Amino acid sequence: MIAAELLGLVHLVEYAFLPPLCLAVALVTSAAHREDMREILRHALRAWIVTFGGIVLFMLAVSYFVLWIKP
Repeated sequence: MIAAELLGLVHLVEYAFLPPLCLAVALVTSAAHREDMREILRHALRAWIVTFGGIVLFMLAVSYFVLWIKP
C-alpha cells in the first residue's frame, strides 16, 4: 500500500498545515535555547525533520492499524 492509501481516511492536501506548523514550533524552541543564528537554524531544521517525520509516521501507523482492524 502506498502512503496516500494509508492516509486515505483524510485527503493528503489536508495535511498541508503540518510543515509550516512544525517549522514554527522548531524555530521558537530553538531560539529559546540558543543564541547564534546558525545554531538556531541548524537545530530548527533538525527539530523540524524529527517533528514532521514523527507526526507523519504516527498518522501512518494509526491509519494502518485502523485498516488492519477494519476488514
